[in-house]
Amino acid sequence: SFLRFRVSVAPSATEHLTIEEHHPELETLELSDMDDNKLALLLQGDGMTPTGQQVLRQSLAKVIEQKTQLAGLENQISTRQLQVDSINKGQSRLRENMKALKGSSEEKALLQRYTRQLDQQEDRLGALQNEIADLNTRKGKADEELTQTTQSIVLDESF
Repeated sequence: SFLRFRVSVAPSATEHLTIEEHHPELETLELSDMDDNKLALLLQGDGMTPTGQQVLRQSLAKVIEQKTQLAGLENQISTRQLQVDSINKGQSRLRENMKALKGSSEEKALLQRYTRQLDQQEDRLGALQNEIADLNTRKGKADEELTQTTQSIVLDESF
């Protein structure tokens, strides 16, 4: 795969021919799969034009902000789920205690107390489940927004 170039040269003369080769490359990066360290490295934009760096910084700043919001929502969901698990364990303990009670007046008072606790915990469980559902909905929307943002970023730079 050799190339030939025709150059007219006068007799007894020397001619120089400069040939520049360009090989355009396309690099596609998955922003949604990048962690914050890789995004920060990409933000440095070494070898890019100032305009390209500015476009990249603005785009990636928005991506980082959305990823931070998404992580916050995931953290809130995890916290609520831990609370649900804790309440479920407490309810199991209360139910076991209720089974062991016989029927004396003191035990009936304790049974009423346990029943009130279970009722309060059930109310809290309902509230937590509603919060988790709401957070999951918000997380889904935030995830869609992040996907749209990352898919809309186009940077055409020559290096």
